[in-house]
Amino acid sequence: MTILCRVLLTSVVAAGLTAAGPASARPGWVSGTWVYADLCTMPDDGSRIGRSITLRRSPNGDGLTYEGAGLRAPVTTAVTVDDATKDVAFRVETEAGLVSFRGTAGPEALVGTIDSAAGSQPVRLKRVLRSRAHEACPGETTGSIH
Repeated sequence: MTILCRVLLTSVVAAGLTAAGPASARPGWVSGTWVYADLCTMPDDGSRIGRSITLRRSPNGDGLTYEGAGLRAPVTTAVTVDDATKDVAFRVETEAGLVSFRGTAGPEALVGTIDSAAGSQPVRLKRVLRSRAHEACPGETTGSIH
């Protein structure tokens, strides 16, 4: 980059800051899609176990898709997300009844409590690139250290 370009770029940036005021910090978690899931298919009988929660953040609003082992289809709902704490809360009406969640979304996992007709249970769903609902559930590995 030539000296003239650097001086010009510096002037443009400085003019933009003074015209618009100081730049304010934006939350680090502005928009994107995060998938948290342990949903898989049992190899012996083809039944599905677990759940998948897909969180979509957008300047136009946040949304969530919930998929559970006993559900015929995923259910989409609104979600509440606190930008500062990453706290997540949602309620979704499924064919099996109301399911609600309160917890925290992190870069590694979604951790919290699910309440449903089956009761309240703690949950920790690993963040994955995509739901593996149609993949076989991992089996017991003899001699493995957890």
